[in-house]
Amino acid sequence: MGAGLVFFLLGLAHGAGDENEGAIARITPIHAGAYILTGAAVAGLFLFAPFAGLALFLTLSAWHFARSDCAFSPITRYAIAGLAVGGSALFRPETTADVFAVITGTDVPINVVRVLALLGLTGVGCALYALMRGLRGFGHAVIALASVALFHPVLAVGLVFLIAHAVPVQQRQMVNYGRRAVWQAVALPSAVAAAGAITMALLVATGQLGMSFAIALGFGMATPHMLTERLER
Repeated sequence: MGAGLVFFLLGLAHGAGDENEGAIARITPIHAGAYILTGAAVAGLFLFAPFAGLALFLTLSAWHFARSDCAFSPITRYAIAGLAVGGSALFRPETTADVFAVITGTDVPINVVRVLALLGLTGVGCALYALMRGLRGFGHAVIALASVALFHPVLAVGLVFLIAHAVPVQQRQMVNYGRRAVWQAVALPSAVAAAGAITMALLVATGQLGMSFAIALGFGMATPHMLTERLER
Protein backbone atom coordinates (compact mmCIF):
# COMPACT_ATOMS: atom_id res chain seq x y z
CA MET A 1 0.00 0.00 0.00
CA GLY A 2 2.85 2.37 0.85
CA ALA A 3 4.39 1.84 -2.59
CA GLY A 4 1.10 2.81 -4.23
CA LEU A 5 1.03 6.08 -2.30
CA VAL A 6 4.61 6.78 -3.43
CA PHE A 7 3.49 6.35 -7.05
CA PHE A 8 0.75 8.92 -6.49
CA LEU A 9 3.35 11.27 -5.02
CA LEU A 10 5.65 10.81 -8.03
CA GLY A 11 2.84 11.70 -10.40
CA LEU A 12 1.92 15.00 -8.75
CA ALA A 13 3.89 17.15 -11.20
CA HIS A 14 1.78 16.27 -14.25
CA GLY A 15 -1.01 18.56 -13.10
CA ALA A 16 1.01 21.23 -11.30
CA GLY A 17 1.21 23.70 -14.20
CA ASP A 18 -1.42 25.93 -15.78
CA GLU A 19 -1.92 24.87 -19.42
CA ASN A 20 -3.78 27.48 -21.45
CA GLU A 21 -3.68 28.92 -24.97
CA GLY A 22 -0.76 26.80 -26.16
CA ALA A 23 1.54 27.51 -23.22
CA ILE A 24 2.29 26.25 -19.73
CA ALA A 25 2.99 28.50 -16.77
CA ARG A 26 3.17 28.37 -12.98
CA ILE A 27 -0.24 28.65 -11.34
CA THR A 28 -1.05 32.10 -10.00
CA PRO A 29 -1.74 32.87 -6.31
CA ILE A 30 -5.44 33.34 -7.17
CA HIS A 31 -5.48 29.97 -8.93
CA ALA A 32 -3.72 28.36 -5.95
CA GLY A 33 -6.16 29.93 -3.51
CA ALA A 34 -9.17 28.70 -5.50
CA TYR A 35 -7.59 25.24 -5.68
CA ILE A 36 -7.12 25.09 -1.90
CA LEU A 37 -10.65 26.33 -1.18
CA THR A 38 -12.15 23.77 -3.57
CA GLY A 39 -9.99 21.02 -2.11
CA ALA A 40 -11.08 21.99 1.39
CA ALA A 41 -14.73 21.84 0.33
CA VAL A 42 -14.28 18.34 -1.10
CA ALA A 43 -12.37 17.30 2.04
CA GLY A 44 -15.34 18.51 4.06
CA LEU A 45 -17.63 16.38 1.92
CA PHE A 46 -15.45 13.34 2.65
CA LEU A 47 -15.61 14.07 6.38
CA PHE A 48 -19.37 14.60 6.63
CA ALA A 49 -20.61 12.39 3.75
CA PRO A 50 -17.72 10.04 2.90
CA PHE A 51 -19.72 7.81 0.57
CA ALA A 52 -20.82 10.84 -1.47
CA GLY A 53 -17.21 12.06 -1.53
CA LEU A 54 -16.00 8.70 -2.76
CA ALA A 55 -18.70 8.56 -5.45
CA LEU A 56 -17.74 12.05 -6.64
CA PHE A 57 -14.06 11.17 -6.72
CA LEU A 58 -14.55 7.92 -8.65
CA THR A 59 -16.86 9.60 -11.18
CA LEU A 60 -14.43 12.45 -11.79
CA SER A 61 -11.52 10.01 -11.99
CA ALA A 62 -13.20 7.98 -14.72
CA TRP A 63 -13.97 11.16 -16.68
CA HIS A 64 -10.48 12.57 -16.17
CA PHE A 65 -8.64 9.41 -17.24
CA ALA A 66 -10.93 8.97 -20.25
CA ARG A 67 -10.17 12.54 -21.40
CA SER A 68 -6.47 12.42 -20.50
CA ASP A 69 -4.53 14.59 -22.95
CA CYS A 70 -1.68 12.16 -23.57
CA ALA A 71 -1.85 11.38 -27.31
CA PHE A 72 -3.49 7.97 -26.81
CA SER A 73 -6.38 6.74 -28.93
CA PRO A 74 -9.84 7.19 -27.34
CA ILE A 75 -10.29 3.42 -26.89
CA THR A 76 -6.96 3.22 -25.06
CA ARG A 77 -7.98 6.06 -22.77
CA TYR A 78 -11.32 4.39 -22.07
CA ALA A 79 -9.47 1.19 -21.22
CA ILE A 80 -7.20 2.98 -18.75
CA ALA A 81 -10.15 4.83 -17.20
CA GLY A 82 -12.19 1.67 -16.74
CA LEU A 83 -9.29 -0.26 -15.30
CA ALA A 84 -8.16 2.54 -12.99
CA VAL A 85 -11.61 2.98 -11.46
CA GLY A 86 -13.08 -0.53 -11.72
CA GLY A 87 -10.30 -2.99 -12.46
CA SER A 88 -9.54 -3.83 -8.85
CA ALA A 89 -13.26 -4.29 -8.15
CA LEU A 90 -13.30 -6.85 -10.97
CA PHE A 91 -10.23 -8.83 -9.97
CA ARG A 92 -10.13 -8.25 -6.19
CA PRO A 93 -13.67 -7.34 -5.08
CA GLU A 94 -13.23 -8.18 -1.39
CA THR A 95 -9.95 -6.30 -1.04
CA THR A 96 -11.41 -3.35 -2.92
CA ALA A 97 -14.42 -3.32 -0.58
CA ASP A 98 -12.00 -3.33 2.39
CA VAL A 99 -10.15 -0.31 0.95
CA PHE A 100 -13.44 1.54 0.43
CA ALA A 101 -14.43 0.70 4.02
CA VAL A 102 -11.24 2.37 5.28
CA ILE A 103 -11.94 5.44 3.13
CA THR A 104 -15.58 5.82 4.14
CA GLY A 105 -15.41 4.43 7.66
CA THR A 106 -18.23 1.99 6.90
CA ASP A 107 -18.97 -1.00 4.72
CA VAL A 108 -19.73 -0.10 1.11
CA PRO A 109 -22.76 -1.85 -0.44
CA ILE A 110 -21.68 -4.84 -2.51
CA ASN A 111 -23.70 -3.53 -5.46
CA VAL A 112 -21.36 -0.53 -5.65
CA VAL A 113 -18.40 -2.88 -6.05
CA ARG A 114 -20.32 -4.86 -8.68
CA VAL A 115 -21.08 -1.71 -10.71
CA LEU A 116 -17.41 -0.74 -10.58
CA ALA A 117 -16.50 -4.29 -11.63
CA LEU A 118 -18.62 -3.82 -14.76
CA LEU A 119 -16.64 -0.68 -15.50
CA GLY A 120 -13.47 -2.70 -15.00
CA LEU A 121 -14.74 -5.37 -17.37
CA THR A 122 -15.36 -2.69 -19.98
CA GLY A 123 -11.79 -1.53 -19.43
CA VAL A 124 -10.51 -5.06 -20.01
CA GLY A 125 -12.44 -5.29 -23.27
CA CYS A 126 -11.12 -1.93 -24.46
CA ALA A 127 -7.56 -2.85 -23.48
CA LEU A 128 -7.70 -6.12 -25.42
CA TYR A 129 -9.22 -4.35 -28.43
CA ALA A 130 -6.48 -1.70 -28.30
CA LEU A 131 -3.85 -4.45 -28.14
CA MET A 132 -5.29 -6.42 -31.07
CA ARG A 133 -5.65 -3.30 -33.22
CA GLY A 134 -2.32 -1.77 -32.18
CA LEU A 135 -3.99 1.49 -31.17
CA ARG A 136 -1.87 4.38 -29.86
CA GLY A 137 -0.85 3.77 -26.27
CA PHE A 138 -2.04 0.14 -26.19
CA GLY A 139 1.04 -0.83 -24.17
CA HIS A 140 -0.05 1.46 -21.34
CA ALA A 141 -3.51 -0.15 -21.37
CA VAL A 142 -1.89 -3.59 -21.12
CA ILE A 143 0.23 -2.40 -18.18
CA ALA A 144 -2.93 -1.08 -16.52
CA LEU A 145 -4.63 -4.43 -17.03
CA ALA A 146 -1.68 -6.35 -15.60
CA SER A 147 -1.49 -3.99 -12.61
CA VAL A 148 -5.10 -4.41 -11.51
CA ALA A 149 -4.96 -8.16 -12.10
CA LEU A 150 -1.79 -8.73 -10.09
CA PHE A 151 -1.53 -6.15 -7.32
CA HIS A 152 -3.31 -4.79 -4.27
CA PRO A 153 -5.83 -2.09 -5.28
CA VAL A 154 -3.86 0.84 -3.85
CA LEU A 155 -0.63 -0.31 -5.52
CA ALA A 156 -2.46 -1.12 -8.76
CA VAL A 157 -4.22 2.24 -9.03
CA GLY A 158 -0.99 4.03 -8.11
CA LEU A 159 0.80 2.25 -10.95
CA VAL A 160 -1.96 2.98 -13.43
CA PHE A 161 -2.04 6.62 -12.39
CA LEU A 162 1.72 7.07 -12.72
CA ILE A 163 2.57 4.94 -15.75
CA ALA A 164 -0.60 5.22 -17.84
CA HIS A 165 -1.63 8.78 -16.99
CA ALA A 166 0.80 11.12 -15.21
CA VAL A 167 3.98 10.21 -17.11
CA PRO A 168 2.35 10.23 -20.59
CA VAL A 169 0.71 13.60 -19.87
CA GLN A 170 4.01 15.07 -18.74
CA GLN A 171 5.79 13.62 -21.77
CA ARG A 172 3.23 15.32 -23.99
CA GLN A 173 3.75 18.58 -22.12
CA MET A 174 7.52 18.39 -22.63
CA VAL A 175 7.11 17.72 -26.35
CA ASN A 176 4.73 20.66 -26.69
CA TYR A 177 6.46 23.24 -24.51
CA GLY A 178 10.00 21.97 -23.88
CA ARG A 179 11.48 20.53 -20.71
CA ARG A 180 12.66 23.87 -19.35
CA ALA A 181 9.25 25.54 -19.62
CA VAL A 182 7.50 22.55 -18.04
CA TRP A 183 9.83 22.31 -15.06
CA GLN A 184 9.76 26.06 -14.50
CA ALA A 185 5.98 25.81 -14.35
CA VAL A 186 5.60 22.73 -12.16
CA ALA A 187 8.66 22.66 -9.87
CA LEU A 188 7.46 24.92 -7.05
CA PRO A 189 3.82 23.71 -6.89
CA SER A 190 5.03 20.10 -7.05
CA ALA A 191 7.51 20.68 -4.21
CA VAL A 192 4.83 22.32 -2.06
CA ALA A 193 2.36 19.51 -2.73
CA ALA A 194 4.97 16.81 -2.04
CA ALA A 195 6.03 18.50 1.20
CA GLY A 196 2.41 18.70 2.29
CA ALA A 197 1.77 15.04 1.50
CA ILE A 198 4.93 13.87 3.29
CA THR A 199 4.16 16.03 6.33
CA MET A 200 0.64 14.63 6.48
CA ALA A 201 1.96 11.06 6.28
CA LEU A 202 4.42 11.73 9.11
CA LEU A 203 1.68 13.26 11.28
CA VAL A 204 -0.50 10.19 10.73
CA ALA A 205 2.42 7.85 11.49
CA THR A 206 3.15 9.66 14.77
CA GLY A 207 -0.50 9.78 15.81
CA GLN A 208 -0.84 13.56 15.50
CA LEU A 209 -3.37 13.43 12.66
CA GLY A 210 -6.38 11.14 12.44
CA MET A 211 -6.58 8.75 9.49
CA SER A 212 -10.08 9.90 8.49
CA PHE A 213 -8.95 13.53 8.37
CA ALA A 214 -5.84 12.61 6.37
CA ILE A 215 -7.91 10.61 3.88
CA ALA A 216 -10.33 13.52 3.47
CA LEU A 217 -7.46 15.95 2.88
CA GLY A 218 -5.74 13.61 0.43
CA PHE A 219 -8.82 13.05 -1.70
CA GLY A 220 -9.90 16.67 -1.34
CA MET A 221 -6.64 18.11 -2.61
CA ALA A 222 -6.53 15.66 -5.53
CA THR A 223 -10.00 16.57 -6.79
CA PRO A 224 -9.60 20.20 -8.02
CA HIS A 225 -7.07 19.11 -10.66
CA MET A 226 -9.74 16.91 -12.23
CA LEU A 227 -12.34 19.66 -12.00
CA THR A 228 -10.12 21.99 -14.01
CA GLU A 229 -9.87 19.57 -16.95
CA ARG A 230 -9.97 21.69 -20.11
CA LEU A 231 -13.53 21.48 -21.41
CA GLU A 232 -12.77 22.70 -24.91
CA ARG A 233 -11.09 19.45 -25.92
